[in-house]
Amino acid sequence: MPDDTPDLVFTGGPVLTMDPARPRAEALAVRDGRITAVGTRDEILRLRGRTTEVVDLAGRALLPGFVEAHGHPVMLALAVAPPAVDVRPFTVPTGALVMERVRAAIAAAAPGEPVCAYGVDLLLQRDLTPPTREALDALRPDAPLILVTNSGHAAWGNSAALRAAGITRDTPDPAGARFVRDAHGEPTGEALESAAVEAMLWVVVGDRLKPDRLAAALRWAYAEHARVGITTVADLATEPSFLPALRDAAARPDAAVRVRSYLMGTPALAADPGRRFAGHAPAEELFGISGMKLWAEGTAWEGTVSTSFPYLDTPATRAMGPGRCNHAPQNYTPDQLAGLTEAFVAQGYPVACHVHGDVTFEAVLDAYARAAAADPDSFRALRPRMEHCGAVTPDQYRRAAGLGATVSLFMDHLRWWGDVLEDDLFGPEVAARWMAVRSAWDAGHRVSLHNDGVCSPTDPLSSVATALTRATPASGRIHGTEERLTLDEALLAVTAHPAWQLHLDEEIGSLRPGLRADLTILARDPYTVPPERLPEEARVTATYLGGRLTWGG
Repeated sequence: MPDDTPDLVFTGGPVLTMDPARPRAEALAVRDGRITAVGTRDEILRLRGRTTEVVDLAGRALLPGFVEAHGHPVMLALAVAPPAVDVRPFTVPTGALVMERVRAAIAAAAPGEPVCAYGVDLLLQRDLTPPTREALDALRPDAPLILVTNSGHAAWGNSAALRAAGITRDTPDPAGARFVRDAHGEPTGEALESAAVEAMLWVVVGDRLKPDRLAAALRWAYAEHARVGITTVADLATEPSFLPALRDAAARPDAAVRVRSYLMGTPALAADPGRRFAGHAPAEELFGISGMKLWAEGTAWEGTVSTSFPYLDTPATRAMGPGRCNHAPQNYTPDQLAGLTEAFVAQGYPVACHVHGDVTFEAVLDAYARAAAADPDSFRALRPRMEHCGAVTPDQYRRAAGLGATVSLFMDHLRWWGDVLEDDLFGPEVAARWMAVRSAWDAGHRVSLHNDGVCSPTDPLSSVATALTRATPASGRIHGTEERLTLDEALLAVTAHPAWQLHLDEEIGSLRPGLRADLTILARDPYTVPPERLPEEARVTATYLGGRLTWGG
């Protein structure tokens, strides 16, 4: 008879399963990386053998490993991993400190070495002024200098950076992006949207792409995910040239997370007649491709979203420049967006589309409706996604659900920028319905919550807390109490629901016999902690991937 003695037993604290058939248990057993039993303390302890390791939770809570539905581990590795210049507002709160770090990086750089600072945020770092090519030239006239916004949707470079990137007045704008030009057609040094930003970033990431440096940076980024209880992360913008490094990282015996990539959905990939989706990799494979990513528009922080309502007239919006607010141009025409969606769906790929504005969301819905028209059931089976969803209305959520689409919300927009949304950008009514997660839930969506990689500190418990409170902790102000979730719902949104969105729900996302033993241990039962204190008081103390400890203990 086969030996079914567990390798691991967890007992001594609540087991929160995310399984509606048995939401709570007292103990859990693991063998060969899979859950073998969930039950009472006595039931599970009777299964142990001489070699079984018994983990005493000592009152801590055991949950499924968190699933980050929309992350950017590659960007985290390239832009933030040491020794990168991290100037995000969560680590550098003022513009004065940003410039201090930039000057220090320039002073430390070798002659001719490119310098890049990631994370500029003109809305939170209030004493910063929008960079110009001339100002950056004055800081560093003889070598490339690039500043990238925290959103990742804009960057500024000096003249040397433009030369190194080969960006001139004759350089065509990439699909879905653009290089800002002056009245004479000359590039100003500003790049908008992913393809243009990345064209500039290649100037500085070259040295970081050396196999040993990239491997070390990915290990750092993966460890950052494991530290906050994440066992699976979706990389929602994988440039195909990074696939070998991601596969190598997954093959390491100490790999800390499972990664699922959405490739950058370029027109070239859409036009490839031989391209076909290979199917979803099983959870035991720590790397796989899950779909294609499109960007329908930009970000409210840069004035590059298309909304039915105006921006306020404030110093913050005036600083964005003329023509950058209210009804910003979308990255694609409706026909272009629909054509790309139809092409990738025909290739068999699930599609995920970045969208915030309600006007743009309608264009995405129309594109999805066109792609679904020939075979609605097959389209629904792909679980097509909409990402972020800042200004989406209840009617639009209902239409999306009717098409079989699913949504992932960036809840911590309210944690960090809730007051900015109300005071600087749109006013209280819009701020109160920004990230309308209750409306999405009530429309029938299996909502997931995410932190968007580098754009906010990666921490699912922070997303959960914001979904419960809708508070901006810096001020204590609350934006939209009617759009709150319950704790039951919010925990599903960082476990079972994103697992379903990634087509992994039969293998991860809940604690049931037969599923992978992806586990997160919290310092306290989250149901006993004030919602606003969850990230601190219910912090992650250990993370297991397939029964293997990846962080803590």
